[in-house]
Amino acid sequence: MLFTKLKLNYFGRFQDRELELKPGINLVYGENEAGKSTIHTFIKGMLFGIERMRGRGSASKEDVYTRYLPWDYPGAFNGSMDILIGEKEYRLQRSFHTTDKNFTILDLSTGREVKLKEGLISELFPGLMESTFKNTISIEQLKAQTDADLAAQVRNYMANLSITKSKEVNVAKAVSLLTEQRKQLEPSQSTTVLKALQVEIEEGLSKEERIDQLTIQLRDLLAEEQELVRQKEAVAGSVDNEATKQMEQLPAIIEKYRSYQDLIRQGTLLETQSSELQAKIILWDKEQQSAGTLKEDIQEVEKLRAELLDREKYGLELQREKDNLQNEGKRNIFISLLPACVVAVLIMLITGFHSIGIVVSAVLFLVGIIAYIALGSSNSKKQQILSTKSSVFEQQKVTDKSKINNILQRNQVSHIEELAGKQEEILKDFYALKNALEQQKDLEKRKNDLEDNRDAIYETIMKYMQHFIPEEELSTNSMQRLQEEIRLRKQETSGKLMQITQQYESCKLRIEKLKWEISTLEGNEEQLLKNKDRYGELEQQQKESAVELEAIKLALTSIQELSTDIHDSFGQQLNLAVSEVISEVTEKKYTDLKVDEKLEVKVGWNGDYVLLDRLSAGTIDQVYFALRLAVADLLLGKDEIPLLLDDSFALYDEMRVKAALTRIAQRKQIILFTCHTREQKLLEELGLPYHFVDLSCR
Repeated sequence: MLFTKLKLNYFGRFQDRELELKPGINLVYGENEAGKSTIHTFIKGMLFGIERMRGRGSASKEDVYTRYLPWDYPGAFNGSMDILIGEKEYRLQRSFHTTDKNFTILDLSTGREVKLKEGLISELFPGLMESTFKNTISIEQLKAQTDADLAAQVRNYMANLSITKSKEVNVAKAVSLLTEQRKQLEPSQSTTVLKALQVEIEEGLSKEERIDQLTIQLRDLLAEEQELVRQKEAVAGSVDNEATKQMEQLPAIIEKYRSYQDLIRQGTLLETQSSELQAKIILWDKEQQSAGTLKEDIQEVEKLRAELLDREKYGLELQREKDNLQNEGKRNIFISLLPACVVAVLIMLITGFHSIGIVVSAVLFLVGIIAYIALGSSNSKKQQILSTKSSVFEQQKVTDKSKINNILQRNQVSHIEELAGKQEEILKDFYALKNALEQQKDLEKRKNDLEDNRDAIYETIMKYMQHFIPEEELSTNSMQRLQEEIRLRKQETSGKLMQITQQYESCKLRIEKLKWEISTLEGNEEQLLKNKDRYGELEQQQKESAVELEAIKLALTSIQELSTDIHDSFGQQLNLAVSEVISEVTEKKYTDLKVDEKLEVKVGWNGDYVLLDRLSAGTIDQVYFALRLAVADLLLGKDEIPLLLDDSFALYDEMRVKAALTRIAQRKQIILFTCHTREQKLLEELGLPYHFVDLSCR
């Protein structure tokens, strides 16, 4: 098989990435995070698929599915790979997504799909299974060691060739089937079943005895039932049917009494509502009577407010006149007294304070004083008149305010504006009064209807009560006496009937229980016969199985005895193959390896064999590398399938790498993933041809 082309449509970080591979060494180079492991995983996924882990595993690093979901388009998770098997070229197409998982193989020469029964690549390339791939041709860094699955496959392969001389017959599967048959034929199992059947048979016999006992009991109970029916009919015929019917009406009468009490409560509530409504009507009616007086008071207040406004204006006029008179008194000084004084002083100055000048000045000063007194007298009269007017004005103002306050107090308000609000309230109360009168009529009608209904119920209850007790008034006590009387009469008239009825119901219940128990046991006889037949068959089978079991044990013993010879025969071939490889890759430092049936390795050293774990890590890695190549050739055929190496030479020095490259160069196809340039330099140094794939280039 050869891988010729990889196309990663949507896989991990890659989208529409195509890689061509050729026979011989393919050196796939890329730095860390370039996608080498992604391509390695893609090849494995194309061959065997990728399953999504469940539970806690889905969040771990081991979940390959989640790890390589496409980064940009998680819904698209697919790719294709072209392979060459012999002369035929095929294209593997696979969708990995859990919601659209599919795997198809196309024959590129015909274009037709290759039908697979189980959808496994091993149907196209026999022997190629995922565990074989992982343990042989796919080698990752520091993971060259194999696991137990590979050891089992190698042992099965050896056994097949040794015993059947064919790879197609699976001896391990035959051993597994024989072992399974032996478990099924173990006497402990059949003995357990026989014991269980014996217990069931004994239980069945016990149930048959129980059925006979129940049948006798049922017959006696049916006879008792017929007798109770006869007694019940006899007692029922002696009871007064009319009295019984009346007593049966008691629950209805009690309910009527509850209705009667409820009507009384409703009547009391209506009386309370009517009284409250009547009080409101009286109050609102009084308020309506005072509505006319309030209107007159509002008009009077408005009139007084207008007069007060006029008086305020008049008061302002009087105040201005007072101010003018005060200013006029001041002017009189300048008009009369001041000019006289000025002239008198001038005359004295002119006459040089002569006696005549002094006399004239004194006369002029006296004239000024007389004129000032005359003018002041006139001003005083005017002020007196204004004071009288002002006094009258203030008295009228106080009178008007007093009238307004009296009106406000009479109407129980503090501001004039509240009178208008009170008038609006009286208007509202007028409509409320009108509505209240309508409500009062409705309440009266309801009270009358309620009283009629209550009286009718009262008469019905009293009429019913008179049949049983002589009561004149309806009360809670009388109702209690009525119930007690009817209870005693019922007890007296139907006590015997109730007793018979209870006996009858108890008898019917026991009959039903017996019938149910008998019905559950109806299939017992048939099952008992089946168990007896089964018991006989198992006894016979146990005898036959004992013979067959001996034959199986003999067959398994024979196969196990051949196991050592098988390994000694074919184990030699494996030992030689592994020794040849390790000799080449270690440059003949180690030439003798022994591999047991569990693929555990011992290395020949100085005439003795030492355990592998005593060697260096690099040597251990080389030994497992050699083991993988040898087992791959054994299981899959030499040079039949590509070898995948993912940084597998990390622990090798240059000499070991050269030896390993020289060894693997002989194979048909190698895909070597590396992040170093060492392998490329060594290949060129050795002159080995290779195909270089640089992942950093598109």
